[in-house]
Amino acid sequence: MELLGCQGMEKLMFSRTMMLFLMAFVFRSCFPFSVSQEFVLNKSSGDHLVSEKMALLELKNSFGDPSGILSSWKSDDSNYCSWYGISCNSDSRVSEMRIRGNKTNAASCTNNPELALHAFGIRRNSWFVMNGNLVGNLSPAIGNLKDLTVISLPFNDLAGEIPVQIWELENLLVLDLEGNSIEGNFSSYNFSGLRKLRVVNLGFNRIVGRFPPSLAKCRFLSVLNLAGNRINDVIPGFIGGLEKLRVVNLSFNQLIGRVPVSLGSKCANLGHLDLSFNFLQGEIPRVLGKCSRLRTLLLSSNGFSGIPSELGWLQKLEVLLLNNNTLTGEIPSCLENMTSLHVCDISFNNLSFPSDNRVISRCSFLGNSNLSPTPTNFALSNESQSYAVPPQGPSSKNGKQGVSLSSIEIAAAVSATAIIFGIAILVAFCMHVKKQTANPRIEAASESPERSDVTVFNDIGVTLTYEKIFRATRHFSWSNCIGNGGFGSTYKAEISSAVIIAVKRLLVERCQGLPQFHAEINSLKSISHPNLITLIGYFASEADMFLIYNYLPGGNLEKFIQDRANRVFNFEVLHNIALDIALGIAYLHDQCVPHIVHRDVKPSNILLDNELNAYLSDFGLSRIMGTETCSTTNVAGTFGYVAPEYALTCRVSDKADVYSYGIVLLELLSDKRVLDPSFSVHENGFNIVSWASMLLREDNIHDIFYTSLWEAGPEEKLVDMLHLALMCTTESLTARPRMRQVVGQLKEIAALVP
Repeated sequence: MELLGCQGMEKLMFSRTMMLFLMAFVFRSCFPFSVSQEFVLNKSSGDHLVSEKMALLELKNSFGDPSGILSSWKSDDSNYCSWYGISCNSDSRVSEMRIRGNKTNAASCTNNPELALHAFGIRRNSWFVMNGNLVGNLSPAIGNLKDLTVISLPFNDLAGEIPVQIWELENLLVLDLEGNSIEGNFSSYNFSGLRKLRVVNLGFNRIVGRFPPSLAKCRFLSVLNLAGNRINDVIPGFIGGLEKLRVVNLSFNQLIGRVPVSLGSKCANLGHLDLSFNFLQGEIPRVLGKCSRLRTLLLSSNGFSGIPSELGWLQKLEVLLLNNNTLTGEIPSCLENMTSLHVCDISFNNLSFPSDNRVISRCSFLGNSNLSPTPTNFALSNESQSYAVPPQGPSSKNGKQGVSLSSIEIAAAVSATAIIFGIAILVAFCMHVKKQTANPRIEAASESPERSDVTVFNDIGVTLTYEKIFRATRHFSWSNCIGNGGFGSTYKAEISSAVIIAVKRLLVERCQGLPQFHAEINSLKSISHPNLITLIGYFASEADMFLIYNYLPGGNLEKFIQDRANRVFNFEVLHNIALDIALGIAYLHDQCVPHIVHRDVKPSNILLDNELNAYLSDFGLSRIMGTETCSTTNVAGTFGYVAPEYALTCRVSDKADVYSYGIVLLELLSDKRVLDPSFSVHENGFNIVSWASMLLREDNIHDIFYTSLWEAGPEEKLVDMLHLALMCTTESLTARPRMRQVVGQLKEIAALVP
């Protein structure tokens, strides 16, 4: 899920993470009387003041509130309109309920999410800032608050299903439950009575199923965020008929088929469209060129096959992400005419240069094998050093009752996930701040003495300072960004002609604090193994943190798998890579003190040198970044590679790494990815393990393997590798081997002798 590279997607990120939140524990408050009984009695009396208060107390009773967020909700206080998170209308009826938890799953190439919020006209004091989360289920009593216009409970730990009573709140304008653990079948949701609805923000929950036709009734809908769920459907045509839509985010689902042409037919207001990380196919609709207000178009990691020249009509477009598709043909030269375009990535496709040899200087084209040799007038953009002032977003008003609907809509769109496109906006804004502008981080680099205090564990022959690294990474610019994960982005830094290092800039907001950071880093400094990247040193302050590693020129295993048709790949290479990874993990499990569980073994965290020797990266970061102790809101790892017992119970062991290793081995053996688009024809949960097991049962073993690998053989050893991979990915922990046993079996499967 982190194929978006330097745009900080990974949600996803983060993402890690996003669709595997666990069931929260329910803590019930105790009252000296039955709230539900008193509510029924008072409801019949017609006293709406009492009945609304009792409905709120019923809600409080259904929540667990370990941090005391609702401590002001007291049964002996009749002024419920002053209770935390509650606003009332002129009739003293509850009109808004806005309680934002502190759960975060955003990641970006900047360490400054405040920048994006400010650019969208959102100030932090227009949101409620918490020190904890609500847990439990949302009580049906919410349906008794008939005048509710806003239900905004994002980033708490709410579980269970949405009460059916919510679908009867005909005054509702905003429904924002993003980033909880809400479950349910999307097709059963009945939007027919919510004709006034403006915002539907259900992103990053556990919702499954298909689009309900009743959603078409919400003619005033402005924000639709369903990212990070498991919606398995085609995109319905009626979405294009909702002409008020400004934000559409359907990323990180299981959408299939083609994008309907209707999506661009009534898009006069559409500013942000994110369909990334799905299984969509076909050409990008030409009609999207008519969406004249579109600023962000994110279509990464699908199966799109062509770039229409009509995209050149989008003169307000700022962010265009088309990377990791199957795009073919020429790169439209019209991209050069898009003067507002600041972030453009069409890497890892099969594109060629425009026939007119026109300069295209705004995009990244890495991983397009048809782009070699490079035309003499072709230039890769260095706009990350030629910054522009960020565009102004809509303004917002402060105050509990004074936030306008447009601010709520935008806030829903740029919450902690930044609803994915916001992450790209963060990157864009990071790139666009002028060098000459007074940037606090840049000024601090030159003014603060501590900026030169880089701690070095392994001497590389040159002195390292913050300023030197800052310059070598071109101010941590996008053009130097070589990878991204849930903990931060990695940059190439050429300190001198003979010294190149890799710098992993961490997300400061995810760290536990400087004392803990220093302690954890010092516990990692002595770790040394031939198949682990070398920690050279680190820098840490309140404003910035990064780790310094040795630079490996062979890229990561993910890129190797994508491009192996053009490289040497046989059993010897396969076995060598598999053994190298296994040795590195086994060392972490058995020889480190204390033992380390990696928790995010995947191809992008496995680096290669020029001889295709493999090295494991990002080990120990779960402790550094404060995720070593798992909770119901925090499952480290990447969707698809996470072991099922970890995802379901939050109990992690070294066998979780064994499972992830088995997935990586299956990807190496076959031409499938863990959640390959071709799996969409099967039931939910079908992945590379299910696929390989199915073919094995059907005695179609040869269909599992990458064609040229199987043809070159030896078949017997390849089948042994397959059985080892399936043993690693069995759901039974007792049947799953330990990593040192995997190493032993790999050594028995002797490498092919030339």
